[in-house]
Amino acid sequence: MCEIQSMQSNDIGELAGALAAAQAELPAAIKGSVNPHLRNKYADINSVYTAIREVLPKHGLAVIQTMLPTDGSKAHVRTMLAHKSGQWIAGECVMPLDRQGGAQGMGSAITYARRYSLSAIVGIVTEDDDDGNAAQGRVQKQNALQDRENAKKNNPEPMSKEQSSALMAYLTKKHGNNRDAYLAELSEFFERKITSSRELTKTMVSQFLDVVMNNQSQEAY
Repeated sequence: MCEIQSMQSNDIGELAGALAAAQAELPAAIKGSVNPHLRNKYADINSVYTAIREVLPKHGLAVIQTMLPTDGSKAHVRTMLAHKSGQWIAGECVMPLDRQGGAQGMGSAITYARRYSLSAIVGIVTEDDDDGNAAQGRVQKQNALQDRENAKKNNPEPMSKEQSSALMAYLTKKHGNNRDAYLAELSEFFERKITSSRELTKTMVSQFLDVVMNNQSQEAY
């Protein structure tokens, strides 16, 4: 889970006008990468930069991302959107490392923080890659989202004790006691911020466990 702090210059009038004009021209970032664990597509940082690289300079805008010091257990990224007038807005994202830790874990956390911070500060949206399965994938995703919404309305039943045990067993095995890491995985899966497993309904947990268990079965072969 990314802890975010926001800052800005005293006046952002010119920056806001330039950003509004730029956003009218920004293309969507293409979901061209695949999450190896959940098998879902996402727009990686290269795709996000590709979407903004030509548009922002036309409106006198630039993005600056820097690393800030931490205790070694988190990645701390500052993202600034600057305008040629000298006006600016910035945000800082503090992202915990996943269970693997080390240099690889730090690199993953930094990339994750940079990607989400950049998308948020510019207002980038994403869309599926336009390959042969894109249209079918969009329909399936829309149907799945609708099914989840219907399930929440028609079956708001909380998860069972058995589901809770199975969910925590999976998350603990993957992330240890890193609560932020497993909330981040749940948030990414359900495409909304999850702050507690108590928010999950019986149907939602069943969908999540079906996907992760199926992925584990496929990896076993």
